[in-house]
Amino acid sequence: MKHLKEEDGSITIFVIGILALMMVLFVFVMNLSSVLAVKEQANTTSQQASLAATSVLYEEVQNLMDDYEEDTFEGKVNSFFEEFDEKVKERRDDLRRNGSYAEWTNHELRLEAIDQVIEEELDKPASRAKLREYFDDEMDEIIRKMRQKAKASISANGGSLEDAEMKIDNNRIYVRASNEFQSTGFKRVLADLKENIFRSSAGPKIDFLSDIWGSRDKTLGL
Repeated sequence: MKHLKEEDGSITIFVIGILALMMVLFVFVMNLSSVLAVKEQANTTSQQASLAATSVLYEEVQNLMDDYEEDTFEGKVNSFFEEFDEKVKERRDDLRRNGSYAEWTNHELRLEAIDQVIEEELDKPASRAKLREYFDDEMDEIIRKMRQKAKASISANGGSLEDAEMKIDNNRIYVRASNEFQSTGFKRVLADLKENIFRSSAGPKIDFLSDIWGSRDKTLGL
């Protein structure tokens, strides 16, 4: 009987140990899944913010080109033969007929058309200096709007603005942002562990960006 009781006690301890191990593994798997989910969420947050900032840049550049053609002598002369919007539409249609761009969407074709037309305008000796000056005067305000839009996008995706940043690299707008991971666990074991998980994403390449950015800082806090 004593021997049987000792075996029962050993089995009980063994079962308790197995259950404890299973609970620890369960908590580990749950937290690992949460980490992966937050990483994906942070990737979406940074990606949406970089696209939002890029979208603002294109919108503001188009508005600036309209103002340039309307307010400056060089712009009026340049637009006398063909306005900026007309050039963009014409270039977009040319790209659509080009087999190299067969899989591009209409939006992507328009952005590429804007890139090419602005690069050509910036290279024209007759208008280069004035157009660059026009961009230089307005870039600080454009950057402010880009940062504002990126911050709003991060917040809308549940991200944190702490240590978030926007960076210009290789003619792309990068945004680094984070979402918060909170662990699940037992009391005093992994419970209430919080950490921001950062990801960085870039918008589409903007061929004229380096030409209009000038000597400004390439890394901007948000």
